[in-house]
Amino acid sequence: MKTHKIKPKTDKYMESGPIGLKKGESKPVFPTVRFQLEHLPEAKDCKMGDTCTVEVTGKIVALSQSRFDNSVEVEMHEVGMEKGAEKKDE
Repeated sequence: MKTHKIKPKTDKYMESGPIGLKKGESKPVFPTVRFQLEHLPEAKDCKMGDTCTVEVTGKIVALSQSRFDNSVEVEMHEVGMEKGAEKKDE
């Protein structure tokens, strides 16, 4: 499976931002995904900041390509996680 590096967006804070950021400073913002622990119990052993590889198998149920939205919706059928180093492109 080929993976793609994600280029984060940058949010500039008008007022005070997260701890350590002042007005006008910015931080990279990456897209996120959330799983219930009942579906990904391996995550119970993880700590904040750990690196892992998550693999999802599913069916595409929606695809939007327009000037307003470019997204895909996936109905997940299987999910797994492996702790450790980031996955390298094959």
